[in-house]
Amino acid sequence: MNRMALSVALLSILLLVSCLGRYVQRTDLSSENVMVNRIAYVDSLGIVYTVSGDGTGRQQMSGSSYVGTGSSGSVMAQGLNFETFHSWPTWSPDGSKLAVSRIGMGDADQPSISIVIIDVVSGRSRNIDDVNVVGMVAENSPHYLYWAPDSRHLSFLASTRVGLSLFMVDTDNGDINAIDTGAPLYYSWSGDGLSMIVHTGASIKLFENLDSGISGKDLSRASGFRAPAFSKDGSRMAYLSETDQGVSLKVVASDDLKEVSVGDLGRFSAFMWSPSSNQIAIADQDDDRNSVFSRLRIFSADGNLENTLVEEPFIAYFWSPDGRRLAWVGLDLENEGFQWKVKDVNGSSSKSIFNFQPSRDQLTVLSFFDQYAYSNSPWSPDSTKLVVSGTKTIPFEQRNGHTPAGARIYVLDVEGVNDPLDIAEGSFASWSWN
Repeated sequence: MNRMALSVALLSILLLVSCLGRYVQRTDLSSENVMVNRIAYVDSLGIVYTVSGDGTGRQQMSGSSYVGTGSSGSVMAQGLNFETFHSWPTWSPDGSKLAVSRIGMGDADQPSISIVIIDVVSGRSRNIDDVNVVGMVAENSPHYLYWAPDSRHLSFLASTRVGLSLFMVDTDNGDINAIDTGAPLYYSWSGDGLSMIVHTGASIKLFENLDSGISGKDLSRASGFRAPAFSKDGSRMAYLSETDQGVSLKVVASDDLKEVSVGDLGRFSAFMWSPSSNQIAIADQDDDRNSVFSRLRIFSADGNLENTLVEEPFIAYFWSPDGRRLAWVGLDLENEGFQWKVKDVNGSSSKSIFNFQPSRDQLTVLSFFDQYAYSNSPWSPDSTKLVVSGTKTIPFEQRNGHTPAGARIYVLDVEGVNDPLDIAEGSFASWSWN
């Protein structure tokens, strides 16, 4: 009886491996295969892959038969494991590591939760001890992950017994430090990785010298926005401030805290610095009751309006790495979907490049884009492509009862010359920073 049960079990495993063959790939990640200009994505089974922008060179990083460290210390394929789910792969700035949330379902009453750090060159991985996570902070994820500029320290949000909490972990030794607790909570690293500006509830604080101790300095109080922002070089900060006269955006020098006000903003605003200059893009709307933005404007660091780029309903936008373009997601009202558009910052005409329905994870990114833009880039490093997850919109007149397929990973040509390229099945993807 035991021999028959074993045979049935082995047959079941073989059938599963056959069915999942397209997901399982053993690869040799040698030092010659350093990953840059790569896309990390996760499929519907919770398996993480990396792939080139043209869909070639797929490498499996987690899940069944994932590349990892074996007992001999060499890179090898691990055994099958159908009881773990990985999500939200997040590139380190130098492209050498991926941070991934992992949920182990071995014990249904008490699943194990951890952060996995994967070295994408060697394939080795290690777990970061959990911090008694008690809930999710995003769809399919118990963490929000965001690397420091040094690619060694990783910040993360987790829902703990004391509330939503911000932590920082040294991925070399596993040491974890708590930074702040409260909700909602949004933040931005400084360029040197030694400071953070944190927006918790209505409080805005500056945490400095994170390498020698953690203490916050009160800067201001405001609601109606999410993520504060450090400029790329760390010389300036931006955040909203509430006064008796209304809401204004403060651009503040990091060294002496001298500030410039940018007024005439809607109460709900989102803003991000250019990656290549001291321009800041600000999205807001005239109707404070509306969560959809209606205009996107470019300001200089001294508060002068330089250009009004978008005047239409949209939900999210992203700077290109070279700072020359902005991509935004507008509303496709005719087909009850969304539309990716791109425009040069100098004000040239916009290009509509993709109509789609976002996956659940992609919708999470779009809903909190001003935070995810710091951790998960949709842009290719050369600023010529975008990677998105969802289903391609089929016009109503062509649907004929068609049932949409599952979410796919698409690579978009921002010039609009080439058609969107379907490269994989998956619910979330982001491009490496380099």
